[in-house]
Amino acid sequence: MDSIHATPSPQSPRDIWLVYDGDCPFCSAAANVVQVRRAVGDLHILNARDASGQPLMAEIAAAKLDLNQGVVVKFENRLYHGADAIHLLAMIGSGNDWLNRLNVSLFRNRTMAVLAYPVLKSLRNLALAIRGKRPI
Repeated sequence: MDSIHATPSPQSPRDIWLVYDGDCPFCSAAANVVQVRRAVGDLHILNARDASGQPLMAEIAAAKLDLNQGVVVKFENRLYHGADAIHLLAMIGSGNDWLNRLNVSLFRNRTMAVLAYPVLKSLRNLALAIRGKRPI
């Protein structure tokens, strides 16, 4: 399996960590289907709402990245945020199924990722409001 829900702290620079908002139905659905090419590394998925004590969360906070403004991906010891994160996932993504092929084709183009991300973020905020959930 290419992706797992994980709670351990990052250990290998070949690991890819996706940190997302578990209360957002769109974020959760995307996190559950995203896949990366095996040759790139192992994908670990971390729900930011359940990870308060994790070292990666402290690293994200130290970098002043706001998870309410976008997902974070850690790859090769670098943090990617928002549109940069979804663009990176598309670049290393697997085309194993139609959802991943769609993700790769849509967001491999950096301009498309930058243009689409505010729409995705707005959908997240709307979904949280409808569900009565607070920001992270």
